[in-house]
Amino acid sequence: MRIRLFMLISTIAASGLYAGMYVMPELLAEKSLRGTPSPPVVQVQTSPNQTPPAQTQDGGAQQSNFTPFPATAQFETGDTWISDGRRYRLYGLQTCLRGSNVTVSPGVVRDCGELNLIMAQALIRDTKPVCTTVKDLDQNNAVIVCQTTTGERGYDLATYMIAQGWGFAAADGAGQLIVPGYRVAEESARSARVGLWAYSDMPHPVSVLMQQQKAQHGQ
Repeated sequence: MRIRLFMLISTIAASGLYAGMYVMPELLAEKSLRGTPSPPVVQVQTSPNQTPPAQTQDGGAQQSNFTPFPATAQFETGDTWISDGRRYRLYGLQTCLRGSNVTVSPGVVRDCGELNLIMAQALIRDTKPVCTTVKDLDQNNAVIVCQTTTGERGYDLATYMIAQGWGFAAADGAGQLIVPGYRVAEESARSARVGLWAYSDMPHPVSVLMQQQKAQHGQ
């Protein structure tokens, strides 16, 4: 148990250090691959090949204008929610798609997106993150990054969710990772078979989105 905890902390630290260099760049207009949840979620991901944000001495992004995660947030997916009439998307994170199924036990099938949403809510409740907006897309939509506040130190929330197996490294329309460092956390979760990785038929959302894109282009 202690070994697993140490590996988790090390993975989050390594991935978070890299993520701190990319999670708050000036976002371009290019949209990422997204599913089609209901109500629709604005596609907001972009390419990581951009100017990195300002950093602190330990490599993390500077905390400026961070506010507590809204207690009244209404989740649309595990990475997107609405608060005070605005829709927020967690930058660089892709969660399981609604409408895709996963077998959680023999004969028991769950909607992967719904399961992911429930666990995302639980993780956010437990880690009490603070968030800041990195890009206002319009008056109704924004991209944000968040950091956890529980424990001895804070971690990038997206990294934490991915390392726990309840999130994935998002990709843009060309299949390039939005935040390359998130792959470290994803590979660690996959190897440890934690979270959604515990289910052998888990539909990886990025793979599903890429397949959907290829099918659309083939029409």
